[in-house]
Amino acid sequence: MEILKVENLSKSFDEFKAVDGVSFSLRELEITALIGPNGAGKTTLVNLITKKLKPDTGRIIFRGVDITKLSPHSVTRLGIVRTFQVVSLFPTLTVYENLKVAALASGTSTKEIEGIMSDLRLEKFKDTRVAQLPFGLQKLVELGIALALKPKLLILDEPAAGLTYEDRKSLIRMLKDMGRRITLMVIEHDMEVVFGLADRIIVMNKGKIIADGKPEEISSNKLVREIYLGEG
Repeated sequence: MEILKVENLSKSFDEFKAVDGVSFSLRELEITALIGPNGAGKTTLVNLITKKLKPDTGRIIFRGVDITKLSPHSVTRLGIVRTFQVVSLFPTLTVYENLKVAALASGTSTKEIEGIMSDLRLEKFKDTRVAQLPFGLQKLVELGIALALKPKLLILDEPAAGLTYEDRKSLIRMLKDMGRRITLMVIEHDMEVVFGLADRIIVMNKGKIIADGKPEEISSNKLVREIYLGEG
């Protein structure tokens, strides 16, 4: 079942066309990776979907609702939640308190917060101030905050950035399990994470989608290998 549909989406900054007539749809409970070289338009596309930016042309349909002209807050309430590459938390608050702040906005219960901490293996850090946690655990707290907002579509911006090899492997396992309950869209440069996690990969270059398919199709795509992997 289709959860998100993007139709002919475009966004320019002066003469630079960051997103150029992009169309695609996301299926429910599918893990989709969005990849491409720096400047390909990935972040601008996600900013358009989450309403941080307004498109010049095109429409965005989420669960049958046209969200093109809605505010970021309204879109979050409908169920589109995004995490960022740079962790943004309340460092002086505990892990539980950080999740509780998000819960106030979404009506998430204490029992649900405890369930999220259990899923992310954060229970033993419940009363630890976030500033005292290593970077990998801070990333999990950020993910917990996103889950406390009860997303239907969760967009993850470079979730593996700065993580150790073991933390990346653990993250892939967690996200695969999460993908059984929540539709995931992952912006990621780490190809080990992309190919270990995604059911489907969308490749952007110069504001356009140049490939869209299963991991094995993308890995053998000549144009992708030339443009993204630098093979001549």
